[in-house]
Amino acid sequence: MTTGLWMGGIDEAALDRLSLVTQMTKHIRVRASGGKNSAAELGQFSPIFVWLLRDFYLDLTDEDNRKITPRDYLELALRSVQGKQKDIDAKNQIRESIRALFPDRECFTLVRPLNNENDLQRLDQISLDKLRPEFQRELNALITFVLERTKPKQVGATMMTGPVLIGITESYLDALNHGAVPTISSSWQSVEEAECRRAYDSATEVYMASFDRSKPP
Repeated sequence: MTTGLWMGGIDEAALDRLSLVTQMTKHIRVRASGGKNSAAELGQFSPIFVWLLRDFYLDLTDEDNRKITPRDYLELALRSVQGKQKDIDAKNQIRESIRALFPDRECFTLVRPLNNENDLQRLDQISLDKLRPEFQRELNALITFVLERTKPKQVGATMMTGPVLIGITESYLDALNHGAVPTISSSWQSVEEAECRRAYDSATEVYMASFDRSKPP
């Protein structure tokens, strides 16, 4: 799960901080061949993206003043903007890239936990049940989502073990350190082959150890 933490609402400055996302297709590939990958292709391998807004102060309503959810608020912020300014294309590219790279996305808001400024200075000394009820409610919603939606990292239908995750991470880093573009399919194939060799060696060792060499065949 990937989490973006921002103070306040989602504005143009907040979206601009995610501009690096628009470069993802240049720095990682799905396949070794087949040309440039699209953001949508990479999106198949992306984790859940959670945008968490701290100290949220806005009323969650749309243009018609109707109540909306935090998820609706995120989707409205990611809509393409209209206009003729020179930077409109760049703004929309950021939005399009986020939508494509993170098809599974969610937004949560947290109001200020306390209204009193002096109490905020000693927040670590105040018990949870003394915090604002709306903060507790929003925090519980976030915790429930994380517990229910967090799952082991996987590629396709295969769950990653610790050694597999280390192996694929090392493969990515090795490619980057040599000036190459990491390829998901090639890295995964290399890790699979290494795990098969390890399993074979381990099974062979156990098999050979099962023989009592003190007895003739």
